Amino acid sequence: MLEFLLEADPTSPYRPQVRLTACLPQTAADPPNGLYMGDPHVQGLVKAALLFPDLALRQRLADLLSVTDQPGLLDALETEFRTRVRLRTTFIGAAPPGHETGCCLWRGGEPDSFLKIVCANPNLPRPPAQPGDIDLSLLALLKDRTDLLPAFEQGALAVRLQEYLDTWLPAPVHDRCRRALRDLPAREGVTAVCQQAMLGDAEAIAAARDAGYRPASPAWTPIFLLLTRQFSAYREADPNGRVLQLTCSIDGLRIEKRVIIDRILALLDTDLPDDVAAAVRRSLRDLGPLSDSPVEDLERSNMRRALLAHAIKLEPEAVAAVVDAGYLPKDGDRELLPLLFLTEQFKRYAREDPNGTRLRAVLAENRYLYEHEHFRTVAERADRPDPWPPEERSPSGDRTSTVHVSTWLSSFDAGGHF
Repeated sequence: MLEFLLEADPTSPYRPQVRLTACLPQTAADPPNGLYMGDPHVQGLVKAALLFPDLALRQRLADLLSVTDQPGLLDALETEFRTRVRLRTTFIGAAPPGHETGCCLWRGGEPDSFLKIVCANPNLPRPPAQPGDIDLSLLALLKDRTDLLPAFEQGALAVRLQEYLDTWLPAPVHDRCRRALRDLPAREGVTAVCQQAMLGDAEAIAAARDAGYRPASPAWTPIFLLLTRQFSAYREADPNGRVLQLTCSIDGLRIEKRVIIDRILALLDTDLPDDVAAAVRRSLRDLGPLSDSPVEDLERSNMRRALLAHAIKLEPEAVAAVVDAGYLPKDGDRELLPLLFLTEQFKRYAREDPNGTRLRAVLAENRYLYEHEHFRTVAERADRPDPWPPEERSPSGDRTSTVHVSTWLSSFDAGGHF
């Protein structure tokens, strides 16, 4: 049957003029979910071009798919392409040795038989029928048709370009991704890059800096400039060193305050200009409660709680900010006593727990929230007894299994009250 369909038919309106292109429908009558995913019978022809046991017929069909302009066949090729772009999957053997890729289009870094077909076909890529059909953006990049990228939904495209840069692809494709990230025509794409840059994505930071991108809201500008290390512009945008206070007042920022504190503390652990570091430290110490702005007060509370979570891990910048500003939890002994001990606020700790029995009781009940090593370190440094309670024994005499702390959130991360 396949050999019959591949015979010439001069009446076919499509290339090549064979019986197959003459008889196929142009597209499926009822595309599922508004996005055409290919006629199921036509899709079998793509599989045959890759797997048909008769090698001669397989090659003839592959040659046909490499030149055809028949819409149903082009749809089928696009459908197969989508199935091979799975960025959260690693395809063994697809990338060159020592690399990993989420795209099943290569064998050892060389194009597989399917990629050879779509790269040879001059009628692919086509403008996407749906802007959200983002998997097909890779086809445009592979064939250097970056002129088609504006037709995709720009926010999703910006995210996808960064995902492509996180997996192995041929160097020219990565170069096109980087150029595209720096030439996004729509605000949605720029906003997505700015957000990823604030989260610390190195490619997004480089793209934002090179392209001169700025967040959609001017209120986001100081924190964006700070986190992307554009310090000259940051000084102008935040002359009074109020970056975190301004961030707490932002409406619609999609980055959690916990993440912002993570990024700020990581930034302070780098080689910052002295004046920038001083401004950031001042801002960290001025996150106290507000009475006239409930929304901003909540955001400040979230930042304080994030600082406390870092302080109990003995991170120096967090400890210094918590101690200097007097930030304390309001969740009773369970949070207060461990924090006072770990941040070496021993005068207050001695008033709260003069003989250490309350802290040991707290740790006995909540040891999974804390690291023994942190208490041992502070105790040795301060020449004080280690408050960590002894391990409880099971009735059989064996030590009970203790849940490792890394599998749990600290009480400050777990949504407690501040």
